[in-house]
Amino acid sequence: MPDRLLLLTFCVALGCGDVDGSRDAGLDDGGGVARDAAMDAAMDAAMREGCRADDLEACAFVPTERFDVGAMMTRQVSYEDVTGETRVVQVEIRRPRGATEPTPVVLWSHGGASGKRDATTVGTGWGEVFVRAGYTFVAIAHTPRDRAAFDALCVALDWTDGCGGDACVDASECSAGGESGICVDGGCRYWKHLSWDRPHDVRAVLDHLEVAASAGMPLEGSIDLSRVIYAGHSAGAGATMMVAGATRQIAGEDMLLLDPRPVAFLSASPQGPGDDGFTEASLTGEACRALATDPGLCLTRPHLTLTGVGDDTSDHVAENRRLSFDLAPSGDRHLLWIEEEAARHTTFEYGTEACERHVRDEGGDAARCEAYLVWLRSVAVAFAQAVARDDEVARAYLSSDDPERLAGGAASWEHR
Repeated sequence: MPDRLLLLTFCVALGCGDVDGSRDAGLDDGGGVARDAAMDAAMDAAMREGCRADDLEACAFVPTERFDVGAMMTRQVSYEDVTGETRVVQVEIRRPRGATEPTPVVLWSHGGASGKRDATTVGTGWGEVFVRAGYTFVAIAHTPRDRAAFDALCVALDWTDGCGGDACVDASECSAGGESGICVDGGCRYWKHLSWDRPHDVRAVLDHLEVAASAGMPLEGSIDLSRVIYAGHSAGAGATMMVAGATRQIAGEDMLLLDPRPVAFLSASPQGPGDDGFTEASLTGEACRALATDPGLCLTRPHLTLTGVGDDTSDHVAENRRLSFDLAPSGDRHLLWIEEEAARHTTFEYGTEACERHVRDEGGDAARCEAYLVWLRSVAVAFAQAVARDDEVARAYLSSDDPERLAGGAASWEHR
């Protein structure tokens, strides 16, 4: 049953007022829809009843309010990094049109080892998903380092062993002691500098948003920084895990770069133990608890992981990605694991191109590529609504087997 029709049906029974966004006195829950506990329970029951094998679309989670994409603004965020130089990253802030209350915020970090300069190209698919659900989406372009800036970082971290220097034309020429590297500016690098930079960039962006949302500033009254979700894809997901409390071996030692401000995390195609400086102790939280001033923050905040059997790249395999979920402390933790090879690495970046190419080469149903996006956004938006808006319908969805039903058994929905 479509979400609006479902809501209308129960509003007739319960007398809940205007379902198009007006608020009855005393019933506004801060999530944008007037309702009471009886209405929540009725809607939840209808969602469970409506999700059937002969009507899989009814198994998708759809928020009760939908927005158009509104204003977009780019900003330059600068801070002094460990080298003593000024590091500048660009962000694009995307707002839902017509939002009348301070919205929760989703920060997004892109994948890739080299970095980006243009934030308008970051997280375009996921950005639209979250903005239409009523979130302010902040896309971060993590600035690449040229050769001089990379060398300066190596010196500042007192770690020249991983900094390479061998001449190269492409990454295939960069291999030392069995460890693969990347080729940048004609020189090999054997560690990914953005593993260090991303968490520091995020900290600076959060500082910037706190100023921008203060009295008399452009975002005053527009965003609620007590409800921040930090999300990312691939290498960006590695950063979400670091900010959540996973240590990472950088410059030969465990680095703890967590930030207490996000309330939850979404990791699409994350790394696992043995990948890019993560260890089992990183992902269990053991290493964090040994270093943190507040061990209670070590991988304990709500976390959603998105990956699957087709989520392989040249240097990371899918089964290892899911270990970031399997090894983590139990709690408000969820995993959508897609069991089909056609759901490729960039599917989890909310794209269909790699999936469509796989279907052309290996056979299959091209419509499946769009279906994967429905599965992903259903659990992602439900997760956001639950943790940032305390939406009981969303919490019930996360606790149900509806995501598996939506996928017709082609994905597993797991909790720890």
